Amino acid sequence: MSAKQKNVVLLILIVVAAVLVVRMFVRCPFTCPMKPKAGGKTFIEFDIQQDKKIISLSTFSEPPQMAIWLEEPVSHKYKTIYVSYRTGTGDMVGKAECPGCLPLWFEIYNRETGKKGYPKPDNPAPAAVTGATPQEEKFKIVREIEAGSKWICWMEMNLAGDFNEKYQEYNAEAKTADDDFSGQPPLVYRCEIEVIAGKKYVPALYGQVDMRKPFEQMIQPVSPDVTTAKEVFKSIEISISTTEPNQPK
Repeated sequence: MSAKQKNVVLLILIVVAAVLVVRMFVRCPFTCPMKPKAGGKTFIEFDIQQDKKIISLSTFSEPPQMAIWLEEPVSHKYKTIYVSYRTGTGDMVGKAECPGCLPLWFEIYNRETGKKGYPKPDNPAPAAVTGATPQEEKFKIVREIEAGSKWICWMEMNLAGDFNEKYQEYNAEAKTADDDFSGQPPLVYRCEIEVIAGKKYVPALYGQVDMRKPFEQMIQPVSPDVTTAKEVFKSIEISISTTEPNQPK
């Protein structure tokens, strides 16, 4: 090998070594979680698919009421980010209030705001978190969220009038009636999240809600007697993004 060829090889080795050193200190955008630009926004997106066939079998054939809130893991402070309109405003059909609608969220909301009782038309939950009850089979809920933060994410869902063999509209043997048309109990989903763009999470069914229990015991294991309520949501996916996703009006 001539001296000229040796110099060319040496130059190539130096360039390759320089590239490797630079890559050690610079994050690769294709393999690393995206870091939001200074002054940019970060969003949490819930992509939910509900089973309209199961919903149609309920007494009212209306989509479930639901609420989503975040819990700070250390301080255990709560932050509601979505609640369906009727629950968040107290605009119930044919009744002033419905304690069995989303009983766990009612307790969370009171602890979050320092209020007592239920949201009412003259004292509703903030418009920023209240949204129309999704009618479509697939829908999105999008909210801005602090980048880098960590949370426990909770969802409570209740499909009114979803009676079954255990949860009956009228129990002839016990001679009791479900006057609130609650049907099967509200269900709770849960997952832990870290707000890093590109991350995705799937909440798991965590329990059912018993409004007769003290707050700390309201979440109970899901009973085998709960049937179709577990299938109302076909899928739930949470994703973190620095680009605001499109969502229906």
